[in-house]
Amino acid sequence: MSIHLRTLLAGLLAGAALLPAAAQAQNTDDNAVESAEDAFGTSTGHETIGVYDEGNVRGFSPGNAGNYRLEGLYFDIQGGMGNRVLDGSTIRVGPAAQGYAFPAPTGIVDLQLKKAGDKLAVSPFVSVDSFGSATLEMDAQIPLAGKELAVTAGFGLYNNEYANGGGSKGYSVGVVPRWRPAKGVELLAFFNRQQFSDETAQQLYVPTGNFLPPRIERDRYPGPDWATNSSHSDTWGLTGHANLGNWTLRGGLFHSAYDGDPGHSNIVLIKPDGTTDRLIFANPGNHSASWSGELRLSRRFADGPRQHLITGTIRGRSIDATYGGGDSRIIGSAPLNARLQVPRPAFTFGPQTGDETRQLSGALGYSLAWKGIGELTLGLQRTHYVKRVANPGVPVTSGTSNVTLPSASAALNLVKGLTAYGSFVRGLEDAGSAPGYAANAYQVLPAIRTKQFDVGLRWSPVKDTTLIAGYFWIAKPFIDIDQAGRFGLLGDETHQGFEFSITSNVTKDLRVVAGGVYLDPTVKAAPSIAQPVGKRPVNQMKFRSRFNVNWTLPFARSLTLDAYVNHDDGVFANVDNSLFAPGSTRIGMGARYKFKLGGKPVTARVTLFNIFNAYEVIPVASGVYSYNTKRNIQAWLAMDL
Repeated sequence: MSIHLRTLLAGLLAGAALLPAAAQAQNTDDNAVESAEDAFGTSTGHETIGVYDEGNVRGFSPGNAGNYRLEGLYFDIQGGMGNRVLDGSTIRVGPAAQGYAFPAPTGIVDLQLKKAGDKLAVSPFVSVDSFGSATLEMDAQIPLAGKELAVTAGFGLYNNEYANGGGSKGYSVGVVPRWRPAKGVELLAFFNRQQFSDETAQQLYVPTGNFLPPRIERDRYPGPDWATNSSHSDTWGLTGHANLGNWTLRGGLFHSAYDGDPGHSNIVLIKPDGTTDRLIFANPGNHSASWSGELRLSRRFADGPRQHLITGTIRGRSIDATYGGGDSRIIGSAPLNARLQVPRPAFTFGPQTGDETRQLSGALGYSLAWKGIGELTLGLQRTHYVKRVANPGVPVTSGTSNVTLPSASAALNLVKGLTAYGSFVRGLEDAGSAPGYAANAYQVLPAIRTKQFDVGLRWSPVKDTTLIAGYFWIAKPFIDIDQAGRFGLLGDETHQGFEFSITSNVTKDLRVVAGGVYLDPTVKAAPSIAQPVGKRPVNQMKFRSRFNVNWTLPFARSLTLDAYVNHDDGVFANVDNSLFAPGSTRIGMGARYKFKLGGKPVTARVTLFNIFNAYEVIPVASGVYSYNTKRNIQAWLAMDL
């Protein structure tokens, strides 16, 4: 920890006794294992657990697909958001998606804003790790006018040292005002800014033949000092709801923007003899910005034990992006794990591509909740989608789609504690954008048609124990890098499999959250694709599992021990399935200690990740590799003053 952080922390602790007692914990009670309702994905504060995350749900990425919701409302995100305005997130899949209005095939990343309580609370947070990173964050919830008006606000300072040997410096600021002008009415505004500078370009490893990379020395940055990136993102908006008897009105309007300064991508080209050529992609910067939002009106009808809900919604987004115009140079050769320092060559930038996306959807939904029997949700969306791309030197290309997207879900109470569920949904989702190392770097791909159905059982045999077992089937276009180095559609991809989750308070002091997915992913190449395409998609494992446990010591209740076991099967590493990358099992453990200082709650936490230093090379695309994080330690201190 730096001298400045130590000094500031000492000042915070010394001033703790001068503040009024905290009425609501903001940081000290953050515990993803305790908060998780299932094992499929939960994030709270600085902790994240689960089989799935925003980059991987049933083998696909809901983040890339644009399946974000903010306070349950449609939200398009271009820039990053962090803990200044977000309280956490939940992956809505399986039973967690039942009854969710207008779901999406790849699952939903449901984000929750940080809402201020009614009493003053100030929450500093300090963390360090064995890579050399140091973080200072400060959040406060401040009542302004009784229970009606309050605000959360905070900042973060980051001196990042990454697992790949690189680093960056950055900051974040955010504010979330909350206003309750009348009973049943709540309005939330928010503003979030994140900025990172001098961020070293992540190294990616590309063998020049049909072989996996030799073992890479982790935590060693091989690139030149000047191969960095700087960027900032701003996201702000307004959301709220009004419960007016049997009517409910909800709405939100959001703006999200990302600006990348001229930057670089760092590619290590590995030769068969183990030496490398170093390739740097440079770009003149890229920009993307979007407006998005939703207006939703619901009417509830009571009919004895039955509750009927009719919902109408209008949602839309408008995205403008600028990318491309980059240049690349081979800057030299070196052994695989050596660092190469050379002067920056003169890159020549060209004109950039302009990209516009417009989407407007209207939808109607019906839900039935029958006490003791179950629930049924039906939805129908009509979407108008327009995309225009202005590539340098060629006429503007555009495409328009008008699609109808049905959805249906149901849950049936079979016996006490046992529920069967099922759903079917079709979607129009983003296909993401080409990575910086592709020949069409940063190009935003057209939207794709998707569909999914799933069925399963949710069983609660005893109090505080829930088991979920389900089957799913998803179909999407297959997207990866072709032989020409372009990132795009190569065929069709189907994922089917079984997922399971167990959450249980085994005793009042011992909680277990465990889950996994058995996946059968297949690919069918498009007839126009000349290159060989194997049966399995790149980087899709057959089995993935997560196990987490918390144990509060009965003889020392201020101390909680925790551990995890994460397993990932091996995966095919290229499109033609001629290379297979082994998986790994990582084990970690930690402890948190709660105490009071000047009458204020404090939590000290230490975690040891990947105890046995398991090594795994990770295909991020066909023939393009990264690696997993080596053994490391993180420690943090959180206070609610």
